[in-house]
Amino acid sequence: MSNPNETLRDERDFGPAHFALKIESYSLLSNAPHGHGKRYESGIFEVKGYKWKLILYPQGDKTYDGKANISLNVAIDESNSFPNNNWIVCAYLKFFILDQKTKKYLTIQETKGALKYFDNLRNEHGCAQLISLDELNDPCNGYLVNDCCVFGVEVFVIQPASGNEETLTMVKEPNGRTHTWLIKNFSKLNDNLQYSDEFTVGGRKWNLKLFPKGIKSDMGKSLSLYIWLSDLKSVIPVIPERKVYAEYKLRIVDHSRIKKVEKQASHWFDSNRDWGFSNFISLKELHELDNGYLNDDTLIVEVEFDVISVTKVRP
Repeated sequence: MSNPNETLRDERDFGPAHFALKIESYSLLSNAPHGHGKRYESGIFEVKGYKWKLILYPQGDKTYDGKANISLNVAIDESNSFPNNNWIVCAYLKFFILDQKTKKYLTIQETKGALKYFDNLRNEHGCAQLISLDELNDPCNGYLVNDCCVFGVEVFVIQPASGNEETLTMVKEPNGRTHTWLIKNFSKLNDNLQYSDEFTVGGRKWNLKLFPKGIKSDMGKSLSLYIWLSDLKSVIPVIPERKVYAEYKLRIVDHSRIKKVEKQASHWFDSNRDWGFSNFISLKELHELDNGYLNDDTLIVEVEFDVISVTKVRP
């Protein structure tokens, strides 16, 4: 149960979405000689397929230090059908009192320990010190007018077992992080886009894309090189539409692996999207014999992943 130091109070123009309780001749209920545990239980109302009751203690729930206060609780009704005694229902509770003068509702909600666990051991939770009797009876406040008052509640059910969970893992130096593409008979390629074979890193499928004589403004000046997230279906249980983050190096190496042209990049990839460089290496530098990039008319292209994100979703 809560105390005033652990509740958030606010006002709003519209009433509770789930249940309202109007009490007329409130003084007769409040002063009824029902002893220490007197309380009023409302009829059943349903929220998210569960049956509930609102329970009012006009003189406070003494068990939870509600003396000299109005206590207002919510109970999950025993008529609910649960398969066994291990059931649990989690919910946030928001309570209401109508200010009949301003036509606004005072809302009371716990700020600490707000999530309540209803089970077979404890099926009732609420606010022991919802409002003091002095505050309720003060005619300046408008909570009790012509011996009539209005309370209410909203029950926000949380069902952990049915909630979705997404796990994002940033993987450094993933397995199989380097892929090499040997392009033979390079001089015989036409000017069109060339694709490497598909390869897998981080559970996703990729291709290298290359324009032998460049693309866009670099056409005829530079070789263009990109990496492409090509999969529509993934190897591991992830949602393909999720973006994938990658830090990687694209490079062209000579056949003795002494010289190389290497560029680093990072990007959040969508499926069927590429990222790279239209001016990866100038055609002049590429074809320079001393550089050795096209020995035996074969070009060696590589990609090396330094970091990749892996997203898994549990329904």
